[in-house]
Amino acid sequence: MIANFFNKTKPVIIVNLLLMFAIFYFVSVFYFHEVAFSIASLGIVFAVFLAFVFMLLLINFVLRKNNLTEDNSYTLLIIILLLGSFYETMYSKNLFFSNLILLFAFRKIYSLGSGFNTKKKLFDAAFWIGVSTILYAWSILYLILIYLGLIIFRKLSFKNLCIPIVGFLTPVIVFFTFHFYFDTLTVFYELFKFDFSFDFVAYNALKFLIPISLIIALLLWSIVALVPKIVLISNTFKLAWQVILNHLIISIIIVLFAPIKNGSELFFLILPTAIIIANFLQRTTSTTFKNMILYLLLAISVGVYFL
Repeated sequence: MIANFFNKTKPVIIVNLLLMFAIFYFVSVFYFHEVAFSIASLGIVFAVFLAFVFMLLLINFVLRKNNLTEDNSYTLLIIILLLGSFYETMYSKNLFFSNLILLFAFRKIYSLGSGFNTKKKLFDAAFWIGVSTILYAWSILYLILIYLGLIIFRKLSFKNLCIPIVGFLTPVIVFFTFHFYFDTLTVFYELFKFDFSFDFVAYNALKFLIPISLIIALLLWSIVALVPKIVLISNTFKLAWQVILNHLIISIIIVLFAPIKNGSELFFLILPTAIIIANFLQRTTSTTFKNMILYLLLAISVGVYFL
């Protein structure tokens, strides 16, 4: 059964997950997205695929390093199924690289609880958020997550409050200097226009409505079921859980404000959503229930290709 198979993190399971992702990726790219059959175009497709593989392995590293889930592959499985469900995420290169860069920031934010190299982690996290903001302006909101992390992990001090500002401004100033030198400052100013849209008409399509409805239901169910259990424990995960919830809230805000609503903006929700649902599944004693949820997610991730 699917729940038992992904209940561990073995190399063979990771390989199977990557093969599953490869199927979703290449079907979505070649079936729904026009790709010129040239060496250059195919090279870009395969390069992005390898970047996705790197992203998935990096996520697995972040999860293990910060104990955000137990020793299982549920999070990676759910991430891949969500990418398959919202296949627009797999050929929106700008959003993909923005989220890939943000992973380096999240790695630092979630590790603030360790108490080691706090100032370096704050600078690095803000630096990567600055780089991501250059690619996608609304990524700037994740600066809030750094300060929430400082509050949650009790690392507040005047220096710690200032360091993220310096870290964020470093790549932004370099970006400004580049365009100032080449007299293309209009490109820099475009970065901070912060266009937004509240037009959710696209979500009425069944290919969005069905998976989004399921994800909302699962998220609410998971949070309601987990909060009472996690509040009672006294380990470091309780603090990390607060960061995860705030990560989810900020991601929702970014999706709500996203200027283009075509499904690719849901990329920001995938990581916190997968972590929350994975934690819910691993604390569920019923194997039948776990299988039902995972098979339902699998069915929808395949079904959207026929809608």
